[in-house]
Amino acid sequence: MKTSHFYLAHGAGVGHKNEFMTQLCRSLSEEAQQTVYPVTFSYMQEQERSGKKRPPPRFNTLIPEFSKCIEQERSCIVAGKSMGGRVASQLTNLPMVKGVVCFGFPFYPAGKPEKHRLSFLENLTAPCLIIQGTRDQLGSLEWVSRQNLPSNVEIIWIEGADHDFKTLKKYNRSIDDTISEISAHTKNWLDNKLECRD
Repeated sequence: MKTSHFYLAHGAGVGHKNEFMTQLCRSLSEEAQQTVYPVTFSYMQEQERSGKKRPPPRFNTLIPEFSKCIEQERSCIVAGKSMGGRVASQLTNLPMVKGVVCFGFPFYPAGKPEKHRLSFLENLTAPCLIIQGTRDQLGSLEWVSRQNLPSNVEIIWIEGADHDFKTLKKYNRSIDDTISEISAHTKNWLDNKLECRD
């Protein structure tokens, strides 16, 4: 089943020119049969123009930026890598948003689980899929498994993957293999969870 348009935001440090993001967009388009619209925040557009690294602005300023990208949609999926997923999670109050997909959700800053971001998942009014590596430094399997997450949040774990979905050599798999698995999980979830909402 082909679902709504899929809007994908990047993480804090790299935009859609990043190899992982480029491959993910291509894989979602081809394997998950999604029309993917990359969302590039204005600070990243400036970084790509100037070649100079820029930190993200205040988080709350990114929410209206993402919202503006989808304001003409009647039905869409919002998604993001890391920070982009955190922004996407704040858009379910909008009537056109039918689901959220987060690729590597930043549950907490690296090494600081006490500063967790679980509140970003508390008021979701649409189904949410989080695809997370078991070795993610911003949300490990051990820590996340102990949390009480809302019933409309589903987590799929990628064995051995870190926050950038890279795996150790012992797993004998390439990033292409991992991205293909991510796309398949995304497609299956969209087909199963959102069919009645389209």
